[in-house]
Amino acid sequence: MHPRRRAVEIRETTESAATTANRRSARRAGQGFLLTAAERSAIEKRSVLLATEHFEAQGWSVKDVGATKSYDLLLSRGDERLHVEVKGTTSEGTQVILTRAEVERQRELAPHNALVVVHSIQLDRTTQPPTASGGTLHCTSPWVIEDDSLTAISYIHQTGVWGWALLRP
Repeated sequence: MHPRRRAVEIRETTESAATTANRRSARRAGQGFLLTAAERSAIEKRSVLLATEHFEAQGWSVKDVGATKSYDLLLSRGDERLHVEVKGTTSEGTQVILTRAEVERQRELAPHNALVVVHSIQLDRTTQPPTASGGTLHCTSPWVIEDDSLTAISYIHQTGVWGWALLRP
């Protein structure tokens, strides 16, 4: 995919990985700016709200566990449990960023898991803090994460070099 067509979240993470690796990306594409923490928070709140409403309409009890777990929502309905990862984006939603912990945990939880992508969220930057509205929800459950659907954007390499600071008394 051409860099200018990538979602701002994808460009942001790729640029962050490049900065961490001590180099700059060639350019910032698309809108010309990345999301602020307040904008990311507004998008996250909007996507979790729409996911919560979606599952409650299906008779699930929904608990937001995003602050303490590597997934966002824990659903219960009778003896059933569903562990939901929620991703929100202002883009068309063809790509989302997943952490290593999110992927590993969702693989453990399958088939009692789901991925909810809320895409095409509208972000209003004229208000402080920014607000999010709209969005289209897409749910995949059970969510089977195939290796060929993942793209590595960063690695940690163990160099084998021992730091002198560790050897000093």
